[in-house]
Amino acid sequence: MENIMKPRFRASRHLALCAGVFCLGTSWVHAQSTTTFLRPDLEVGEHLSDVFSKTVSTKGTGFKEQVDRISGTADYVVTGVTPKAIIFDEDDRYDGHPANGPVHDIEILRDGVTTCHAGQCRINDQTSGVIFNPLLWGKAPDQLRPGASWKFAIAAPWEIGPVGTGQVHVLRVDPRNGSVTLTRIGNGTGPSSDDQHREKSGKSMQIITTAGKAIEVSVIPGQTSWRGYTTIRRGVVISDVIMVRRQVTLVAASGDRFEGQQRAYTLLNLVQDAL
Repeated sequence: MENIMKPRFRASRHLALCAGVFCLGTSWVHAQSTTTFLRPDLEVGEHLSDVFSKTVSTKGTGFKEQVDRISGTADYVVTGVTPKAIIFDEDDRYDGHPANGPVHDIEILRDGVTTCHAGQCRINDQTSGVIFNPLLWGKAPDQLRPGASWKFAIAAPWEIGPVGTGQVHVLRVDPRNGSVTLTRIGNGTGPSSDDQHREKSGKSMQIITTAGKAIEVSVIPGQTSWRGYTTIRRGVVISDVIMVRRQVTLVAASGDRFEGQQRAYTLLNLVQDAL
């Protein structure tokens, strides 16, 4: 799992994020415009800071539980707001790793899905992030109210999950503060983009057998399900937690196979949203 947990540029990949859940405001009966809650409303000079963590635990028969974790902080300063994009300086600090300093001029396009830097753009498939990303939420209805829901398909693997289908439920809305609390559930099969990055890098997962032998294994994912709980205010993610569970088969070069279950979860909390 070491490749899964290797920190990479958050805005251009997927980084694990999320945390403690809290609710803002009160529930309203009447439907409200979706843009009030999910469209980013940021100004030049605003400062956003979050804390994040990611854990992947693999447990099964014939090997000791393998747990990998990474955590840290991220600071963003809004340096530009255009019809095309919101532009940030981003400074990430991963616990236990050297600080590299801020990355300048990161663009999050208005589609909320595409991130660009130094003339190169890519789909942001991270599980969570600083602003609302429709990739893992689908197209929301034009108006939101408590009890509303919508279904959507995920057409490509994402950070800790596979191709699949999902459903979002609206728990509460607070138009006065521009906040909404949502749950997301889903299921699918196949690899996550973390799996794909690990395979592309050629780095295998390592486990310790119950006999105390360290071996490298490839991961064959099975059925996957997930559930998350998120609060968003004016397009900025305030808190987010998601748990992904899946069956896995671990295969060694010797042909030995181990059946197991994997839990992966990310946590994110916004800790500062103003200068």
